[in-house]
Amino acid sequence: MNRLLMPAVVAVAGGVLLASALFVPYVAVQFRRRGTVGPAPALLALAVLVHALAVVAYTLLPLPASGAGLCVDGGRDPQLQPGRFLADAVRLGLRTPADVVANAAVQQFAFNVALFVPLGAFVRHLTRRGVAGAALTGLAVSGLVELTQLTGVWSLYPCAYRVFDVDDLLANTAGALLGALLAPLLRLLPGQGAQDPEAPRPVTAWRRLLGMASDVVLLTGGGLAAAFTWRALAVGAGLRVPPAADRAVLLLLATLLPAAVLLVHLLSTGRTPGEAVVRLRPRGPLRPARAVLRWLVGAGGFHLLNTSGPGAASSLAAALAVAAAVAVWTTRGHRGLAHALAGWDVEDDRLPLPAAGDEPGRGPSGGR
Repeated sequence: MNRLLMPAVVAVAGGVLLASALFVPYVAVQFRRRGTVGPAPALLALAVLVHALAVVAYTLLPLPASGAGLCVDGGRDPQLQPGRFLADAVRLGLRTPADVVANAAVQQFAFNVALFVPLGAFVRHLTRRGVAGAALTGLAVSGLVELTQLTGVWSLYPCAYRVFDVDDLLANTAGALLGALLAPLLRLLPGQGAQDPEAPRPVTAWRRLLGMASDVVLLTGGGLAAAFTWRALAVGAGLRVPPAADRAVLLLLATLLPAAVLLVHLLSTGRTPGEAVVRLRPRGPLRPARAVLRWLVGAGGFHLLNTSGPGAASSLAAALAVAAAVAVWTTRGHRGLAHALAGWDVEDDRLPLPAAGDEPGRGPSGGR
């Protein structure tokens, strides 16, 4: 993989992973700040993550495997002469347009400009700073990057393994300035207008699927976190756990514990955490037996099947997921399979609650 492609792959893959980890908090914040999640704000948020990782990847990676031979000649000396890239470009040849395009010094300067164009655009668009503020932010970020290179990643390495270059500061700042000037183009992306976060929204199929995805992420992430904690504690304490016992503990922590927590949450609040994230609540005779059925046919049953091991259980989990997704599109009010079997409907939790006696049982014990 070449020198330019590898950091891009790292940035995109890392951005997707980080976005997955931040998925539920992002959705919850958006529903409380804007009342909904739009595709344009979500795309911008992902772009910010990928760009931030791209800056790190292109300026610091690849890290040296060892610092042993790094400082034999004193490391990389800083380049403190502004405009030095012009002399390098002339030395390499600028006789024809083709020479300009192929000139390594010109390419390096142009790349450093382009790398910071998104930063200037994002800063001005998302923080409402002016052009000068966005450019100064680019200068500050570039300065931090160059100091990180100069100090060998803040003394992680005994000397600099990349060059502190004042021309990089100039190019990065110019890129941020250009990005700030282009920032108004980002306003053309639809779905970014101000909205009343407390205005009720319709229950759509995509909103229901977003809540279901949030439940899966929370259950899977919680189980993995519990299992990782167990393994870390066992290794740290020097425990020699028999394989059978270790598998039993992992099954308890990664599979049974998250499902049990979900059931308790459902019985006590009448809705899953994912439904709370997207601001939905059930409507109907929410008795405990129906809540258990809702849990078993919904996220709870899916998690138990999906994490109990490969084979028939995982196939059943996939079938349940497909059935649940199809039911969201085909059932009344997009209530879905589990709600339909439990006799529940789904509504926005910003709607006013009915007066006492207008509707039987708004909670799992009939009192909400």
